[in-house]
Amino acid sequence: MIKLEHPEIKAAVVMKNGKISAQTESADTLFPQYSITKSLLSLCIGILIDEGRISLESTVVDYLDLPKDAPLAAVTLEELMTMRSGLTQELLFADRKTCPDYLAACLACEKGKGRFHYNNADAYLAGRMAEAACGMRLSDFIEQRIFTPLGIRQFDFEYDPQGHFFGASGLMLSTLDLAKLGNSVLSGELYPKEFIHEATRPHTISDKGKGYGLFFWIHPDYFYMSGKWGQKCVMLPKSQRVICVNAEDPENRIVSGFIRNELMRIDGEDAHDI
Repeated sequence: MIKLEHPEIKAAVVMKNGKISAQTESADTLFPQYSITKSLLSLCIGILIDEGRISLESTVVDYLDLPKDAPLAAVTLEELMTMRSGLTQELLFADRKTCPDYLAACLACEKGKGRFHYNNADAYLAGRMAEAACGMRLSDFIEQRIFTPLGIRQFDFEYDPQGHFFGASGLMLSTLDLAKLGNSVLSGELYPKEFIHEATRPHTISDKGKGYGLFFWIHPDYFYMSGKWGQKCVMLPKSQRVICVNAEDPENRIVSGFIRNELMRIDGEDAHDI
């Protein structure tokens, strides 16, 4: 059992080879996962690509009803998933609670050069494209194709005012089920291996010097899903380990130290920078 000595840490799970090595008592409690939703969306898109329903070269206008000369019409799915659409506004973060039409808000933005700029609009548009490609509510697709096979039964999602899946945030999941999701990526089940390789290699570099794949953060020794305030799912392929934390740590300092100094050492592993 993992003891929690920091009030910022709410729950933690360590899994190796698909089996739990250690966990906190609160590991089965639902927590907001924030931008980990983006990585879940990436896995959905991987399935859809494997089935020929969409591709990384697909453009926004291929799947969404908008003018062909709209600023974002020619942006590709890969550009959205690597945060290189050209959008530079902090769109659909706090303002999404008062925005009546997310798609209209995205289309009203000016498009600049396709440099990395982390934003929620790119993930929202990618989610809308994926939803159009699968022909059903994306949350239902996630439940059928990912959650049910993994035995994940308790969860929740966020939607835009028109009822479309908000691919950037809003996922509610327990830390234990988050570990199951991370392990499914390492084990190679459910998703095409070619896509996982593509999603977890660096396509670009963030303004803080971190590698970024297809809605996954990349380190030379591992890759991870990350949400604000310290939500982390770290996947270490060499040791087949998954380390998950849910927290309320706005500065993300307690979580990083907790993972490095305590969770990474379970099962005798060396610490890494997170």
